[in-house]
Amino acid sequence: MVGRSLKDFLVGALVGIMSMMPGASGGIIAVVFGIYERLIADLADIRGRLFKDLRFIIPVGIGIVVGLLVCAVGIDALLQNWEVPMMFFFAALILYQMPDIRDMANGEGDGRPTTWNIVACVVGFLVMVAFLFIGSTDSDISLIELDMVDIVLLFVVGVVIALSKIVPGLSGAAILLAIGLYTPLMDLVGGLDMSVILERAVALVPIALGVVIGAIGLAKVVNHFMTNNRRSTYYCILGMTAGSVVTVTVQALQGLDGMTMAAASIVGVLIGLAFGYVLRKVSVKYARETISTEPGSTGDL
Repeated sequence: MVGRSLKDFLVGALVGIMSMMPGASGGIIAVVFGIYERLIADLADIRGRLFKDLRFIIPVGIGIVVGLLVCAVGIDALLQNWEVPMMFFFAALILYQMPDIRDMANGEGDGRPTTWNIVACVVGFLVMVAFLFIGSTDSDISLIELDMVDIVLLFVVGVVIALSKIVPGLSGAAILLAIGLYTPLMDLVGGLDMSVILERAVALVPIALGVVIGAIGLAKVVNHFMTNNRRSTYYCILGMTAGSVVTVTVQALQGLDGMTMAAASIVGVLIGLAFGYVLRKVSVKYARETISTEPGSTGDL
């Protein structure tokens, strides 16, 4: 059990790390490692499933939190010096996972998508590409003196963050960048300065409430579609994954400047593909174990 819990923790940490990278999505990692449906089902049925699956939920949850914190501490230097190569790395990494998502969408079927499958895929793709037209801002929003409007907005931000975790392909970091909250939140968590954390702690309360309430509510919606329209739901996820690759690549190309950066970006792509290969091999085995240990599972989703 210790070995299994450690694997769940490490996968959770990887989901947390990917969640904090602009353009990347922890949800996609959850999908390819086979924990996505299980997490959604647990959150959608707290009394019936979640409490019975704590041996899985707790290590994964702790891993996600640790991944978020670890990434927050070191991300400033990485983004300042290697932002473009990192984005190419994530684009290559996400691209390599797409065949697994396609296989999950097809299941044991004949592999030929229906019209509704194609529509769902196109919609998912367009949703992600739309983020290219959302201009990011460098303005830092104060998290110290809050009025009621600020509290409501921060609650909405929490819901949006939950949405980015529930829906694979959506980058929570990219959304925070677009609304100007990425920098202050990264400074808050990544600096590990207790005086700053205490000074802005009040802002974390509405955000945390938004994340919790949003995650539970959205999980019920996603679980409904997973249960009743599983194939189209996965085709939508496949479209969002493809869209996220396009979005990250376009953003990375816009920041490409000079031969040194171009060479570093090529290295980033190669490392991303190599890491994607290893990740794919590991995720297939882990996904089978996750499915087989799911409460009430017969080994088949």
